[in-house]
Amino acid sequence: MQQSNRISRRKQRTLTPAQQAATEARRQQLRDVAKMIAALSEEERLALAARLSVVTCEGRSLSTYNACMVASGCPDATIIGGFQQWRRQGRQVRKGEHSAVSIWVPKTTREQENGIAPDDRRFVLVAMFDIRQTEELSMTAGTHVMEKPHATD
Repeated sequence: MQQSNRISRRKQRTLTPAQQAATEARRQQLRDVAKMIAALSEEERLALAARLSVVTCEGRSLSTYNACMVASGCPDATIIGGFQQWRRQGRQVRKGEHSAVSIWVPKTTREQENGIAPDDRRFVLVAMFDIRQTEELSMTAGTHVMEKPHATD
């Protein structure tokens, strides 16, 4: 079974009314930022993106639209990455940190994984963290190192 199937079948927890309100407020904030960026002219978007030199932790540059999303949500960000991206880079998001910003990323479908290009491309918002919200991953912290069992005769 693929990872995506396991996640989708996991029982979701029930949110409290306060959590639901906070989630809706965050979504509305992201909608407002997206509308603001969409209302900008192409020149204004390019100027906003040029003021911010943000790359992903994998060294990729951001699209103009995503650079504007980062500039609107976290103007002093330098290097951003998702939770798992940081783990692959040997860093971890500090406990209690909240996403600095969200950006649009293409959603991979099963057809794309099998080499078949779908007719339409879909994007989802993904939470990103700035490098200042991370720390180096220690190899022994929080993990139990198993010792080899002793041979018995």
